[in-house]
Amino acid sequence: MSGRIFLGTMNKYFSRKGRGVLIVALACILILGACSHPEPIRIGFSGQLTGKQSDLGVQGRNGVQMAVDEINAAGGIAGRPVELLVQDDLGTPEGARAADRALIEANVVAIIGHMTSSQTMAALEVVEKAGIPLISPTTSTTALDHLNDHFFRVIPSNATEGKLLARRAWKRHITRIVIVYDHDNAPFGQALAEAFTQEYQSLGGEVVALVPFSSSQEPNMNMLASQLQATGAEGVFIIASANDTALIAQHIRINGWSVPLFISGWAHTNTLIQIGGRAVEGAELITHFDIDTQTQPYREFVACYQKRFGQPPTFAAIQSYEAMMVLAQALEKVETQGLNLSQALVSTRDFPGLTGPITLNQYGNGVRPHYLIAVQGGKFITITRLESEEIETEN
Repeated sequence: MSGRIFLGTMNKYFSRKGRGVLIVALACILILGACSHPEPIRIGFSGQLTGKQSDLGVQGRNGVQMAVDEINAAGGIAGRPVELLVQDDLGTPEGARAADRALIEANVVAIIGHMTSSQTMAALEVVEKAGIPLISPTTSTTALDHLNDHFFRVIPSNATEGKLLARRAWKRHITRIVIVYDHDNAPFGQALAEAFTQEYQSLGGEVVALVPFSSSQEPNMNMLASQLQATGAEGVFIIASANDTALIAQHIRINGWSVPLFISGWAHTNTLIQIGGRAVEGAELITHFDIDTQTQPYREFVACYQKRFGQPPTFAAIQSYEAMMVLAQALEKVETQGLNLSQALVSTRDFPGLTGPITLNQYGNGVRPHYLIAVQGGKFITITRLESEEIETEN
């Protein structure tokens, strides 16, 4: 029975005074009902969930979902539950823009994503126009380093990653390196290659060639590996997804080329080892957290993730979980301190992340230590923590 029919029926049996009492009573019931179910805070997630490079997006979504479930189990944010809305950005610029428009139309207060720099750069105009914060767990292009905008990230830019990896290659007495990168994610790949090249050349090394390829065009990996070998380089720096990095490494080894391999943090997922196998053994990279850390929050997260999703978490899941938790803290500040969300985010200092403290600088960039990671015995291990003068709050 509709409310209108219900009131019309009851009016036959009550005086004017009685009807007033009834209406007031019903109004109180409606108000109490509304108060018992507060409006949820809607958070969006945008990432590639389908296709051969979906490992980042799927792990990212899973990490955010775990954070949301934990927040809701603890009572929500300022007493309000969090509702997670998810969009597949398809791994394309067009898909990223469409995904964020859909989330904005659904009235999200912030979006966590995207997982690659190209999609983030493409979607930035959409979130800027709407004034919605975009918080990336993994985007590290230097193109977003010093901007006063609505973009935030829980990691540093890849400028320091490139410099530190260049120093590592030089320390290993490698004087000639070839760089191969996926041009489909040019904002990430070109920035990382440039940072590596500048530092490497300043040390006395030579980047003999910069070789782009397009993963979306399904390149002939054997021909690509042969092109790299023909340069006569003493080492190879591969900047690509885990899937493509593994395939390039396989063809390098099939060709009998035993040069040292350096890879980007983009490839730091289980897919690299599953597909690459022995071909990626010994490969080295720079990342933002100690994968061998034994802190209790990290161990608990890994155990819960493994139980829930049937596989261990990668950096994408870990940093996405952290991004959601940083956002939750900022939203609490909005409720209690009267800040707007962007102000609350840049006020993040020493937030207790799963593997160490997270600070956001004045431009919304994450400030964290770096670690040298290697593939040894078919798994990732931490070699050492790298201290560097480049790791500054103003980076």
